[in-house]
Amino acid sequence: MRATKSFLALVFVGLALAGRASTLPRPQKPPASQEPPVSSGAIKTQSRLVTVDVVVTDSHGQAVRGLTQDDFQLFEEHAGQQKIEKFRFVDAVSGRPAALAATSSGAHVYTNQTFDKLTVPPSILLLDALNTELRNQAEARHHMLMLLKTLPAATPVAVFVLGRTLHVVQDFTTDPALLRAAVDRTLRSPDIEQNPQDDPNSPSNLALDQNGDQETAEVQALEQFEKVEYEGQMTIRVDETADAMVGIAKYLGGYPGRKNLLWFSSAFPSWIEPTSDFGTNAFSGSATYTDKIRAAYESLADAQVAVYPVDARGLEASQVFSSAGNPRIRGNNPGSIGGQINRENGARFNSQATMEQFAEGTGGKTCVNTNDLSGCVASALNDSSAYYELAYYPENVRWDGLFHKITVKSNQHGIKLRYRTGYIATDLAALSRGQTPEKLLQESCTAPLPSTSIPLSAVAVQPPQAPAKDAAQVRYMVTISPAGLSLPASGTSRDLHLRMAVCEYDPKEGSFAFYPRDISQSVSDAGYQSLRANGLRNIFDYGPKPESRRLRFAVLDVPSGATGSVDVPAHPREFASMPTSSPSNPSAPSPAAAGGDASAPPRQVVRSLSFKISSGKASKLDWRTDKLSYEGDLGVELAASAFFQKTIGGSFHCQGGALLPNDASSNAVPDLIFVFESLTGPAAQVDMTGSETTYSGSLPIDPTAKPFFDQVWKLCHCQ
Repeated sequence: MRATKSFLALVFVGLALAGRASTLPRPQKPPASQEPPVSSGAIKTQSRLVTVDVVVTDSHGQAVRGLTQDDFQLFEEHAGQQKIEKFRFVDAVSGRPAALAATSSGAHVYTNQTFDKLTVPPSILLLDALNTELRNQAEARHHMLMLLKTLPAATPVAVFVLGRTLHVVQDFTTDPALLRAAVDRTLRSPDIEQNPQDDPNSPSNLALDQNGDQETAEVQALEQFEKVEYEGQMTIRVDETADAMVGIAKYLGGYPGRKNLLWFSSAFPSWIEPTSDFGTNAFSGSATYTDKIRAAYESLADAQVAVYPVDARGLEASQVFSSAGNPRIRGNNPGSIGGQINRENGARFNSQATMEQFAEGTGGKTCVNTNDLSGCVASALNDSSAYYELAYYPENVRWDGLFHKITVKSNQHGIKLRYRTGYIATDLAALSRGQTPEKLLQESCTAPLPSTSIPLSAVAVQPPQAPAKDAAQVRYMVTISPAGLSLPASGTSRDLHLRMAVCEYDPKEGSFAFYPRDISQSVSDAGYQSLRANGLRNIFDYGPKPESRRLRFAVLDVPSGATGSVDVPAHPREFASMPTSSPSNPSAPSPAAAGGDASAPPRQVVRSLSFKISSGKASKLDWRTDKLSYEGDLGVELAASAFFQKTIGGSFHCQGGALLPNDASSNAVPDLIFVFESLTGPAAQVDMTGSETTYSGSLPIDPTAKPFFDQVWKLCHCQ
């Protein structure tokens, strides 16, 4: 039988969400040395902030430095000039060398945030095997290796390959040896359909050979079928490429600043034009892919990803005159060769038009019709080493779902500006309402790459006991960063509309089991401040199948549609230690967490607290076995006072009806959530952040304990 799966209570570290009790227990706070980092960043509001990276060069192509916000004006089509709300100049040349931040303290920590605080824009080398012939892939691979030699030192680079799905050959690293080895593994056998009109082995051309080049009704019917089939195959290829681009945007969207995508490809045509000399219907089999292209590059632009398309074909002669081209020449009609040349040139022009759209739409550059591909890209990347970041909240704008053109001007003469051409004015709230949260979460789990719009970390922790036959086998603590969350005000509190899911992939990664959960809650002001400072934590127990290898935790901010996800092993082999408890404070961190000697022996884990006075009266708060109870002849007023002084009173005091830190310079907030875990694993959570004490968890609360905690609540609220 499958082991059971359960979310444990959603918690803030410091203060919990008020007004709603959870059904399962809250974990203790882990030692600081083992906590995953919480990404900083402002909590999002409903208004959409549009960011525009502007590369400024002089007449010699050199970066222009020293401009201020007053040197720029930003306009939006049909809405006039916009107010620049945020402005900064990013200079990778004069900055400190980039470094990949240490995002975890061990193999048991997993995160969707690979690096932080970079001064050099990170770059992805994407070899597009889906749209590129093998001979051109080999040439692109050669130029990718040449490019690695010219990249600035310590530039984080990742190597991806696009086949029918997107593959990460090498995640971000600054190690040249790893990158060279990754590039060596990028070649893939392509499956690119040839235009049946020029394919000598297409059924229609074979039939023509048999008929002496006579266009019979049967031949035209074959041509018509082939034309429609070709359009369908091309559309699938376009969809797969566009989906990969959107996936890359989601993967990089959580990282601040500019990122570069170097797309080595032969791309795909921006449209398939109608033709009257093939088939029975000139317009059948024609298609335009403008909307798909725009949606893909807009996703990249929103994520501040500049695309540098590199035409892997370089500068080459027509394939009609190549032995590899094997042209179809119908009889002695010289027009057939000319027609094939025209179609080949048209396909090349249309595919390069697609590249140009991606480059212009994201503020990048194309590199086409040259055999110096590595030098071309190196020059383009040099332009992006110094740029200006402008951001604004669109005013007087209709959120009509259409493309809105952006124009940036400068009062400085003799300079050239390069930036994204616009954005799609989508009402994010309306878009989110139009799709169910479960569908958006499923899409997050279907995506080949994790999403970083909401930063996540997961720590594998040892389950409380050896798993029984039907017990959970895996325990993870998931930390959700406040960056990327929308918390609209609702009276004196804020609403957190958040969904979470776990996806368990089968061994072949062909499908996954999906387990969603709604963790939306109302957030008090104290909880909101704690969320901004510490993030959101959740313990998750799960029983994966023995053959499963990977899980993905995914979260969705419902108002904005932003997602975050992180991949973890289904059966981790290394674990973080759950924190020990002090006899005086069940939720106190270990000595290492408090800044003490990390090598000091851990404190003894306690399962009961005893209270005594000189007269001999004594009581005990006990949670060792099957319940949390208060027993003895000492009144709860005295015991609760002792409990409060040991857990809270050492760091906080009452003033003006509120708890304030004893250190006047501190911004600390008291932790008013207490967790009591029994010897057998079940735990109880006692939450005192709201208007009354609330209880949750799998360990029952005995009626004898509630008067004790009611008294503690009064002390915590200065009553």
